[in-house]
Amino acid sequence: IFVFIALLTGSLLFLIGPVAMAFIAAVKLLNWENPVHHRQTAPWHLHEFVTVDHKRLMVITHCDDVTTGFAARFPSKELMAKYLA
Repeated sequence: IFVFIALLTGSLLFLIGPVAMAFIAAVKLLNWENPVHHRQTAPWHLHEFVTVDHKRLMVITHCDDVTTGFAARFPSKELMAKYLA
């Protein structure tokens, strides 16, 4: 739409607004970082069993109370091995 209006009027000033908005959005997305969350869970004696998924690098605990479980995801195999040791 903006390109059509710019061609119709012969002025490229109509393209400055959309280009500026796209540039600002691109800079924000490129600088975005996912925050790291550290959660505290229930004591280990409340968990019934633990699932270790080496393919997806995850550790998942299971218990009766669904509000106390957690899933831990690791960025590398070395960090997961250190966590499980």
